[in-house]
Amino acid sequence: MFATLSLAVGLSVDSLAAALATGVALRRPRLADAARVGTAFGLCQMAIALAGIRLGVALVRVASAWDHWIAFILLSAVGGQMAVKALSGGAAEPVCPAWPALLAMGVGTSIDAGVVGVGLGMTEVDAPLTVAVIGLVTFGFSAVGVLFGCRVGRRAGTAAQVAGGLVLAALGGRILAAHLLA
Repeated sequence: MFATLSLAVGLSVDSLAAALATGVALRRPRLADAARVGTAFGLCQMAIALAGIRLGVALVRVASAWDHWIAFILLSAVGGQMAVKALSGGAAEPVCPAWPALLAMGVGTSIDAGVVGVGLGMTEVDAPLTVAVIGLVTFGFSAVGVLFGCRVGRRAGTAAQVAGGLVLAALGGRILAAHLLA
């Protein structure tokens, strides 16, 4: 169980960074906002890990040629939009991103879960338990990240919102660089 929990924590770090950036953009996130971000990110981690377990090694060889580009494009687009909105004044009262944007961020931060899932599929792992733990840990990290990110955002204002958007874009860049330089 310790190995499963450690794996879940490792996979959740990208989601935590994205949730912190989301929280920075919100002035007063509600618990419902944190739950919504956590749910979107947790479900994406679970679904992509399960897909990785189910799809197997053959598909990963094909998908690995472009998965890093998908993550880069999704995270850069959402992060860039956050930064531009903050610099232009944005809405009077920022709101939690809509489901499509949350799911785009969730998919972008979950690509590695698919690759890990393929590896897990080749072992005798308890897939339902492992996927559930990954989803729950990601939900928790993401929900807390939104609430903590808001505190940072209140103190730093627009600069923190721009930085939050740039963090998402940089996260996409890191994923792309890691795959291109590997």
